[in-house]
Amino acid sequence: MNLSPLILTLFFLSGLAGLIYEVLWVRIIDKVMGSAPFAVATVLTVFMGGLALGSYLAGRYIDGIPRKKRLLSLYGKLEASVGIYGLLLPLLMVMAKPVYSLAYNHLFGEFYFYNLFAFTGCALLLLFPTTLMGATLPVLCRFYVEEMDHLGARTGRLYGINTLGAAAGACLAGFLLIATLGMWGSLFLAAGINIGIGVLCMVLGREHSIKARPMEKKAEKDKQAQDIPALLTDTLESESDPGARWALLLFAVSGFSSMAYEVIWTRLLGLIMGPTTYSFTLIIAAFIVGLALGSLLFGWIGDRTRDVFSLLIITQVCAGLLALLVSQFLGNSQFFFAKLIYTFQHRFGSRMLVQSGILFVTLLGPTILL
Repeated sequence: MNLSPLILTLFFLSGLAGLIYEVLWVRIIDKVMGSAPFAVATVLTVFMGGLALGSYLAGRYIDGIPRKKRLLSLYGKLEASVGIYGLLLPLLMVMAKPVYSLAYNHLFGEFYFYNLFAFTGCALLLLFPTTLMGATLPVLCRFYVEEMDHLGARTGRLYGINTLGAAAGACLAGFLLIATLGMWGSLFLAAGINIGIGVLCMVLGREHSIKARPMEKKAEKDKQAQDIPALLTDTLESESDPGARWALLLFAVSGFSSMAYEVIWTRLLGLIMGPTTYSFTLIIAAFIVGLALGSLLFGWIGDRTRDVFSLLIITQVCAGLLALLVSQFLGNSQFFFAKLIYTFQHRFGSRMLVQSGILFVTLLGPTILL
């Protein structure tokens, strides 16, 4: 039974649901806390941190699961848990609102203490579902990758499909679903997708048609076992290489800058587009598409250049310069967009389409380089 097309479809839908949650969570936290920039920063921080934590934890333990049907069943349980918790989260936020009100009354003059308290509370509520989301990719990779020779292509395919779903989910939630279905309707849709994926995978995981997967042929295992000392030596040498350490540091700084750009540009776009939902949606969609295109483009270029470290430095310098230009444009373009609003004053849909298209293309340059 070939489940590959079904798995790719399900992971596309999983990415779509995940970004619907992210847009909705910004709205929910904004209503509880009364600060859109704080809501954006909190959701971005916890979302990325949870994905990283879930991926790390799952990566450590899934190698001990030898049977494909158990992997598929585990993936289904993760997806179903995300959906169930997604339905409970708004209720938990409402229950926590009196606590935040009490803390605000007592810490009114302590700006940083109150923000730290508010961030910690929101992080505790959001960390569980985002960690489960992060665990889905390693689990599904373990199920989907049949042979080591296919590791790069199949992992890249899964990540790419999930990324496309995420971009679609962000755009649908911000520009269509909330306006047509409302907050609860959008939430039920996202949760229904997760729970539906979970139930389907758990059912398929129990079927005997999914055979136990030979993790590798014996000859291949022997070959890999012989290569392990060499692989370990190469890894240690690469980690002790100063260039590799600098590359890791650059990646960390680049990630920090990316998240800072998202928060800053969301505030700047709020001056142009109005409600935070629209600006946050556009930023998220531009970043997702830009990062995906950048991975494809510079992965291809990196395979054809000898000095990859210099290429990394050049891309980061160019990304910084482009980010400055984009920030300057966003900060000084109110007159241009005011004329655009006047031109399309009786055609809201057309205005949003033209406005979003201009801003999306503007943001795409630095995000590709990041």
